[in-house]
Amino acid sequence: MTLGFDQPLYILPFDHRGSFQTKMFGWTGTLTTEQTAAIAAAKQVIYDGFKAAVAAGVPKDRAGILVDEQFGAAILRDAANHGYSTSCPAEKSGQDEFDFEYGEEFAKHIEAFNPTFCKVLVRYNPEDDAALNARQTAKLKQLSD
Repeated sequence: MTLGFDQPLYILPFDHRGSFQTKMFGWTGTLTTEQTAAIAAAKQVIYDGFKAAVAAGVPKDRAGILVDEQFGAAILRDAANHGYSTSCPAEKSGQDEFDFEYGEEFAKHIEAFNPTFCKVLVRYNPEDDAALNARQTAKLKQLSD
């Protein structure tokens, strides 16, 4: 059995959640419905650019997106319906230690979108805190399983 993905793939990442909220818009705390919609609309502009690039000749089979469920659920559904490669994050945004965005429910969220790939950001230093590394390794195994 061959494991892995062995084709060229260029993924446009716009899964940033905390960065959009605080650095782009300057919002802190719990977002209002209007603020959530504004971030989703900004991500829609990025996705529209992706679709325009594919329409202009970027090979569809080599192009993909990485967007979060929180602000990009509609984008993930549309991309899947159009046969684009999709990726979504499983980690909480802005955390120094990898943890799941939806706690023990993380798998249900992944399965709901059935992305091509699932992404996590892990800050792992083999010379750093051994207990931290062990916790993150265990969560990576849980995700893999």
